Amino acid sequence: MESGILADRNRHDAFVYFGRRISRQTLVERVQLWGRVIRGMGLEPGDELLIFGPALPEFVYIMLAADMTGVTANLPNLMASPEALDAMVGRSRVAFVFDGMEKKIRQTLRREQFRHVVLLPATPLLGLVRFGLRLRAKYMTADAAIRRFGSCDGPLEAEPVPGKAAFIFCSSGTSGARAANQIGMSDEAMIAMFRNALAFNQSGTPFLEGRKSYWHLPPFVCTGLFVEVLAPLFRGMTVYVDPRATARQMIKNILAFKPQVVVIPGGFWVYFFRHIDRLVQSGNRPDLSFFRFPVMGGEGCTPEALRHINDVLEVCGSRVALASGYGLSETFSVCTVDYAPAGFEKDYSRPVICVGAPFPGVTVGIFDVDGQELGPNQRGEIWVKTQSLTIGYINNPQMNRDRLQGGWLRTQDIGEMDDSGKLFVYGRMNQFVAAPGGEKVYLFDIANRLREDPAVKEALVCPLAAENSPLAAHVVLEDGIRETEEEVFCRLDSTMRTFLPSGLRIDRYRIEREHLRINVVGKIDRNYYTRILTGYYEPHKR
Repeated sequence: MESGILADRNRHDAFVYFGRRISRQTLVERVQLWGRVIRGMGLEPGDELLIFGPALPEFVYIMLAADMTGVTANLPNLMASPEALDAMVGRSRVAFVFDGMEKKIRQTLRREQFRHVVLLPATPLLGLVRFGLRLRAKYMTADAAIRRFGSCDGPLEAEPVPGKAAFIFCSSGTSGARAANQIGMSDEAMIAMFRNALAFNQSGTPFLEGRKSYWHLPPFVCTGLFVEVLAPLFRGMTVYVDPRATARQMIKNILAFKPQVVVIPGGFWVYFFRHIDRLVQSGNRPDLSFFRFPVMGGEGCTPEALRHINDVLEVCGSRVALASGYGLSETFSVCTVDYAPAGFEKDYSRPVICVGAPFPGVTVGIFDVDGQELGPNQRGEIWVKTQSLTIGYINNPQMNRDRLQGGWLRTQDIGEMDDSGKLFVYGRMNQFVAAPGGEKVYLFDIANRLREDPAVKEALVCPLAAENSPLAAHVVLEDGIRETEEEVFCRLDSTMRTFLPSGLRIDRYRIEREHLRINVVGKIDRNYYTRILTGYYEPHKR
């Protein structure tokens, strides 16, 4: 990383953060400084430290400093409950925490295992205003930690240990669990990621010295961390950082920063282009020709929404279509990507979007329940093999046995590949309901059938967190339909009676205005919809 960061001889800044430009030399110096702090705190190779906070340059310095010194950086899921966080801190004796999030993890930090807690401000100007009067003995500001431990002498770089977890990230649930799992990433996996990215870069050089990347996703989203931060820094790009991960702020930042590389889930992209639509219709068409590698990852959108997004991109001067990618926390990077350096040719023919061909260094296959590989256009479980694969799930031997087999990761995602080897992802294997006869019916298949109705733009089907788990459909209607909502629901209910197996039904329907709700990382907030118990149309009561 250091050789890549300094390769451009400081011609381009490493970060731009709230208007403050941070040179590449400063980045390396801050990594060295935090390395001395980590050593001064008594952490040795093989120890762990906790990093808890949003997208901040200081967190990148600390992560790289930990790796340099042989210490494992543990990055828990920021959206986890306080109880879940308790199980994620592992052997950490030191924690680096954004002071705005200290309250969420405070109870865990009271454990005796934590010797030091370093509180980092969101901006260099604010300091610890909110927290300054409440500092306890083991708590300290970043400046205090540097004054106390930053003068540590001696060598900083540790010898690499093959197979050791250099970082601990959280999977988003792709592994099949309903809660995030912690996974270990080795230095060898990091090197493999860079090798794969350099090979991919030959397809159109999206990562090019002097270009810009935009980073807003929290660091535990490790595929975003690699594509938006580590790979751009390594290739001489400047990373524009803003930890305010809201859809509205994201719109402002993309139009202001004009990044060539950005990775955003489908929900954020749909929101972004809804705003661009309004600008175009008002006569203020923005210039989007700055895009070189805009990527939809983490979660997709409908083929209809993607077609519209690409139409708008072309109207606004972009030379590239939105690239759809499929990546996994367990592989720490992109697995497939539907990217071309120019042009707008896309396949919108299936109920789900195309996420492209395998990334360099990645093998993808479709397998049935017995582990037999399937042919083109046959739907089954997606398996992935790559040298950047996780070394395993932390403290979960059963998951390691179930998901990691013979160098393959069984993703628990359902997909199919076309005749050219491009992948289409339908959803997760655990998103199903069982019909009275035992037949398994996937919720995404029900939603896709609902979207075939001309009045339905988007649909989400989920069981409610209530007695007997009734099945509910949340639909976004197309603009300008002339039917009443009740007429639409009656037709959808009639369609579902034919589509679903005997004894299985959708108990209730609900209109969602404009778009489905998304969470802080831009994915559809399914947990939110399982808790909504009012505002439904219930056809069986009519």
